[in-house]
Amino acid sequence: MKHRSALSFFLLVIAVIAGCATSAPLQPAKGGDQEPMYGGMDRQSVPALRTADEKLIAGASKEFGSREKGSDAFVDQGIRLYQADNLSLAMKRLNQAWVLNPSNPNVFWGFAMIYHDQGENCKAKDMIDRSVGLNLSKPIALADAGRIYTLCGASDKALDAKTRSGYFEKSEELYKKASAASQNNGYIYGSWATAYYWRGDYAHSWEMVKKAKSTGFRFPEQFMNLLRDKMPEPK
Repeated sequence: MKHRSALSFFLLVIAVIAGCATSAPLQPAKGGDQEPMYGGMDRQSVPALRTADEKLIAGASKEFGSREKGSDAFVDQGIRLYQADNLSLAMKRLNQAWVLNPSNPNVFWGFAMIYHDQGENCKAKDMIDRSVGLNLSKPIALADAGRIYTLCGASDKALDAKTRSGYFEKSEELYKKASAASQNNGYIYGSWATAYYWRGDYAHSWEMVKKAKSTGFRFPEQFMNLLRDKMPEPK
């Protein structure tokens, strides 16, 4: 599955680092299908919604061979919509994927990435907790999970030092798992470099910059300048 472009990701990274607000289109309209898992609504208690879900399950099972495969297909479509910044329709597709298979870890990864783009990093972490608990395995998704743990730890000033440290340790664990599963992946190392930056570990950030660049990965100059401001590039 093609992930969001590296340039788009790093432009968002720079906005977060610099404390800038994200653009308005990243915020989807609120509504029943605009909250993960429909906001906890009991859809079985509403006849029209129960019927709609039954039709979705029957149709997807017939088209894809099973509701689980249908869920994977809807996640793929949701991620493509997310990449195109169509977060409202992406959330709708991910909710449909959840109806088809509530145990699909990639559904919760998708929910997390939408929260991430809305600047809701700790809500994103809650979704990642569910995803990891369901054995999330895609290398790119694991890197995204690592980034989200770091972002929540770095941005939530109410966290105590022990909790924040635990989030950073979990982030590191997920990045290591991602890089072991997909070696020489520039996106993973690039993301890892920014995670170290947010943690204030600039020496390790430079190490990951070097690894990412060795794969041909290119960083926006804005990020490189921010890192140089914190620590000169090692020779």
